[in-house]
Amino acid sequence: MKISAIILLFLPAVTAFVATSTPRRIIPATVLQSSLFDEFLGSIFGKDEDKDESSSRNKGSDTNDEEIDISSFQQELAKRQEQQIADDLDNTVASKEEKEEFDGYMMRDAIYNNFGECFDVDFNKVDSYGFRSVYLNIMPFRLGGKRFRHKTELDYLCHLQAVVEILQKYNQLDYVLAQLEETNKKPRAGTSPLIAVPLRLDLTEEQVNQIMG
Repeated sequence: MKISAIILLFLPAVTAFVATSTPRRIIPATVLQSSLFDEFLGSIFGKDEDKDESSSRNKGSDTNDEEIDISSFQQELAKRQEQQIADDLDNTVASKEEKEEFDGYMMRDAIYNNFGECFDVDFNKVDSYGFRSVYLNIMPFRLGGKRFRHKTELDYLCHLQAVVEILQKYNQLDYVLAQLEETNKKPRAGTSPLIAVPLRLDLTEEQVNQIMG
């Protein structure tokens, strides 16, 4: 018998033996149990991938909420700042208008209310210990008197208006009016020398020179 014929005779038996003897991949029971257990938990609580995705969405939502809160806060802060600026501007304008309304007529009334007479006023420079100061003196010369230098009441009012404007220019009007209300002194013409009531101005040396020339 030839060798090829012998091989063909035993080939089916060899094939069957090889098939039955080939090792199969055995999956441990613990792996199978773990996989089944994970699928069971996943069906109840959701898979880890789903949890991660949900957590990511929640974080994104929190971030958006924080951005909205910060934006709202900034907008509210800007509104309040604008309102504060507007209020300060209104107060400044009102204060300026109030000062501008004060005129020569009101200065005359302030002098009369304090002394009972419409006395004349004039600036006076005083040099003392190397320092130069300026005072607004309430002079002992009353409206209608013989020694009153202004010919008419209108001239007197124009003079007072000029004094008021100088006081306003150097921001001294309130300071002078406060001194006028607080003083207990009164101008006197029947003495030698004459007694005037000095109201001090708080000025720099440059301002003093500008007023007195």
